[in-house]
Amino acid sequence: MSQNVESAVYLEPELASQLNFRWQELLKCVRSQQWDIYQPSLRDPESPAWSLLFDEQEPSLKVEDQQLMTMVVTLGHSDTARINATPGTMASRGSQYFWLSKDSYDFFPPLTILNERGRKPTYSCLIKLYYADLDQVRESRVTFEAGNNVDFRLGTGAYRGTGKAKPEDLAAISRISEDLYEIRIVAQGTRAYQAIGLHATSFVGARGKRIGYLTNERFEQIVGIRLRAPAEFGD
Repeated sequence: MSQNVESAVYLEPELASQLNFRWQELLKCVRSQQWDIYQPSLRDPESPAWSLLFDEQEPSLKVEDQQLMTMVVTLGHSDTARINATPGTMASRGSQYFWLSKDSYDFFPPLTILNERGRKPTYSCLIKLYYADLDQVRESRVTFEAGNNVDFRLGTGAYRGTGKAKPEDLAAISRISEDLYEIRIVAQGTRAYQAIGLHATSFVGARGKRIGYLTNERFEQIVGIRLRAPAEFGD
């Protein structure tokens, strides 16, 4: 009742008739039970009862250490065309995304936002993304194209027109907490590129795009940096 637990039972009409089954009687019995009903007070927002309601107060989820990973993905022309385009030109128009793997579910928060425009369904979530190359924090949308390519896209609008990434460079996306992430571009030909690129072991599509994961701790060691702490993202 509190956790939206659902079950389904199918009864053949003949069997239901033999059992003298009546839906009205079942519902009557359910409602007449001595339910333990507790009314939480608005004066106590920390009451456990409020966490039982999906739309009342969203709990702060704790990400386990093994989930603090860095995604490494190679970038292609479609990822970087608007990044290298001159601002204001036709080439710079349109949404700036990095295309990711279809298998990116566990790396992002729950996709609870259903699109309101278009006929094909998409599911999204919003994250805070720190652009290490630009030293700025932006809200970013992660979108799953459920009715189209069935893949993930990460909005990276802050990179548009900056020239910060080229085809074959690597994007390293580090998960800091449930909805806080850090991104940086690792340029092709650098020592870090060679070491990080070894972890991108799975191919995405048919154009050589690769993706993979390593722990945040290992990523920090290879690149020689310290990832941003949650408190540094601000409110």
